[in-house]
Amino acid sequence: MYVCICNALKDRELSEAANDARNVAEVFRRCGRRPQCGKCLPDVAQIIEDGRAAENPAPLAAE
Repeated sequence: MYVCICNALKDRELSEAANDARNVAEVFRRCGRRPQCGKCLPDVAQIIEDGRAAENPAPLAAE
């Protein structure tokens, strides 16, 4: 699915670029692009956060 229409970047491409990325600008740099209109920036930030959460799952609460 396209996340960034301006740069024709799909979610899979952005997810791969987001591995260990510090911020949204780094993800775009890794894709060889620059943000244009900015509407996708929250979505790209969420992709980064989702990747971090997958790498470091929250511990289960003890019952």
